[in-house]
Amino acid sequence: MNKIKSFFVGIFLLMAIFAMVVLASLIYAACERSSVKSYIFQMENNSNQRVGMLQNLDDMSASDLRNKLIKKYVSEYFKVIPGDKDIENRPTLKTMSGANAFNYWKTNEAKTIAEMSEKKMFRIVRVRDDGIAIYNKTENDNDGGQEPESVYYKVRYYTSTWTESNVLEKEPLYDQGTMYLEIKFEPGLRKTIDGRNYDTRKYLESGKNPAGLFKFRVISIEDSIKK
Repeated sequence: MNKIKSFFVGIFLLMAIFAMVVLASLIYAACERSSVKSYIFQMENNSNQRVGMLQNLDDMSASDLRNKLIKKYVSEYFKVIPGDKDIENRPTLKTMSGANAFNYWKTNEAKTIAEMSEKKMFRIVRVRDDGIAIYNKTENDNDGGQEPESVYYKVRYYTSTWTESNVLEKEPLYDQGTMYLEIKFEPGLRKTIDGRNYDTRKYLESGKNPAGLFKFRVISIEDSIKK
């Protein structure tokens, strides 16, 4: 009788082991077929304002390129990252700025950003296409029908500020303002950066922002224009 019991126990153990082997094989096969899908965090609620397909520079108008660069500049100018310890280390903003414009930012908005960042606040800014307009032309305009060397643009921007970061139920504070940017812009890529030749591929592979490659520079910044 004991032999019969041992026989059936052995059969049961073999079946259990076989079942575990099959289950392990299925789990392994499932892992082999699994894939990870990456998603980009959408900063906009409207689908037409989200990240889209890559655009060919040749298919982009000069005004569209200029507006995109202005938007990038204003974003770099106002953005606040919670706990940022090196506020003035903004290479994209520096590359897109002349010396006067960057110093103006350091002595004005950078101080506000430092205070907000220390309080763990988070701020982003948006500029709409209809919020960018040529304000007036500078004194070095010419009458030869060519594009002036620099132009003032009136830029209307909208900020969203979270007083507490990583708190989902906290609603942001909304604000808006206007700034005037004197800009030198010409469609195309720069030949040099900081007076030195560069390799486009190495520049991009190093993680630097593509906006710094274009012939775009903010010469001066004003919060208001005196007439």
